Amino acid sequence: MGPVTTNPWLIAAINMTIVFGVLAMLGFLMKVIYFVDPTRQKKTANPVAAPAPAAAPAAVAAPVQDDSEVIAVIAAAVAALGHSAEQIACVRRLPEASWTQNAHIEAISVRKECF
Repeated sequence: MGPVTTNPWLIAAINMTIVFGVLAMLGFLMKVIYFVDPTRQKKTANPVAAPAPAAAPAAVAAPVQDDSEVIAVIAAAVAALGHSAEQIACVRRLPEASWTQNAHIEAISVRKECF
């Protein structure tokens, strides 16, 4: 079989040389692929800059949400509980921040139970 070393420092040096050698080759391969990449957009040599727009639009109108499906689901849930439509005073959409807050609180309480 041949001589086998048991010196841990020599084994560590050999292993680290192999690891960093492979990393250097991968880095070089990444640079080559970056330079040869056919999907990268080429820079144009046009020194004339595009003219700036005269005025930006003041505000973009938010798209109108169709809440009919949401209202139908809420009405079905209320009807399943045995309430009538006359008992509903208002249905409005709340911001999603409450859902996010609830998720954070639940995650914190679950972590407390894990320990």
